[in-house]
Amino acid sequence: MGKILIQGGAILSMDPGIGDVIGGDVLIEEDRILAIGQNLGAQDAEVIDARNRIVMPGLINAHLHTWETALRGIGADWGRGEYFRQVHPVLAPRYTPEDTYLGNFIGVMNQINSGTTTIFDWCHNNATPAHSDAAIDALFDTGVRAVFGHGTVKPDPKEGEPHYSQIPHPADEIKRLRTGRLSNDGALVTLAMAILGSDYSTWEVTLHGFRLAKEYGLLSSAHIWGREDRLVKDGYHRLAKEGLLGPDHNLVHGNYLGDEELKVIVDSGVSLTATPAAELQANHGEPLTGRVVSFGGRPSLGADLEIYAAGDMFYVMRYGLQTQRIFDNKEAARKGDIPNKRYFKAREAIEWATVNSAIALRKENQIGSISPGKQADIILIRTNDLNMIPVNNPASSVVLQATAANVDTVLIAGRKMKEKGKLLYPAADLGRKKAALIESSRRLHKEGGIETLAGI
Repeated sequence: MGKILIQGGAILSMDPGIGDVIGGDVLIEEDRILAIGQNLGAQDAEVIDARNRIVMPGLINAHLHTWETALRGIGADWGRGEYFRQVHPVLAPRYTPEDTYLGNFIGVMNQINSGTTTIFDWCHNNATPAHSDAAIDALFDTGVRAVFGHGTVKPDPKEGEPHYSQIPHPADEIKRLRTGRLSNDGALVTLAMAILGSDYSTWEVTLHGFRLAKEYGLLSSAHIWGREDRLVKDGYHRLAKEGLLGPDHNLVHGNYLGDEELKVIVDSGVSLTATPAAELQANHGEPLTGRVVSFGGRPSLGADLEIYAAGDMFYVMRYGLQTQRIFDNKEAARKGDIPNKRYFKAREAIEWATVNSAIALRKENQIGSISPGKQADIILIRTNDLNMIPVNNPASSVVLQATAANVDTVLIAGRKMKEKGKLLYPAADLGRKKAALIESSRRLHKEGGIETLAGI
């Protein structure tokens, strides 16, 4: 790949030691960032003209069920129970490995097109090793940076079968992947465990998941809500006493956790990921972003699923910031104190989706900021588009004005994935895969008995 010089942009480095550099340059060699500054110059470098561009770290989607791409939009009007009645017991069991591949491929290409350079692919529809392999194949084929979260399926049990909450995470599959194609923690695609956790499994299965992840040196991640109906009500207190909590665990959602339990979780170093757009469609609990900050933690952001709403991180940042402001203003009003100035700023939403999400994925030394020595995961956003001009505050414009349509250039590990507003993946092959996804969607809905205008 040689050297690349990104020249003359408005740099939001998200590195506190570097800050913003207006009219700045970024010098890249192979897959790494060499320098950030002004008038760097490099005679042997390919130059990317970044004038009228915001230059920033690639966005990080810290929680995404990418396999569900074929089901986009079907749950736009669903409440909480409908997802669990329709998706896991009805549609998910009908997925072939090819369906999983197509959902992952098109879902990831949309993420790249939208300025996301890293995803946590939280895959909990992998009934067979072939399903897992197909999901991983798609991640490699797209060129995205990804953490593949190996999960477990949640079908309704047949007569005589145990409930999924009683079934331990398959240790043989973790061993196969960890000692095989996902053995290298420095590769673009790495392994994690998407465990059931204490909300969705028995205490014995919960312990098994945590201990298996630690045995293989993996990040574990769990959906935790903290509602009264969770299976192990004191799960995180018990896990803390067992010494199993730390930065190698990621908790997603947590809207109903009490302050005492949340403090234990944050103090233990566990990372917490909010998915506000998905959470607030079907739940009334406040997303964790503001509460985590109040306890000294660093919240991260994910899209969760596109069954409800858009999965791009511009939408997620905007939704996350504005809903946090709503909850903060409601609390202030309850106390009779209407604030003149909101607490959370747009730049903090960018931190949630870059620096903090890198921490959540245990990749803060690789990605999350434009810093010398880190991987060159960088995006350029046009500032002279109709919905952007004039840009008076780059951070505010990114969060509250920009969309995927403004993403001009995307680099992952120094490799150009999008240039001048166009994906560089071969158009003919992308077209074939898009058509195949439409057919996949039609078949899944037909077989599941769900009425839809699939693929129009």
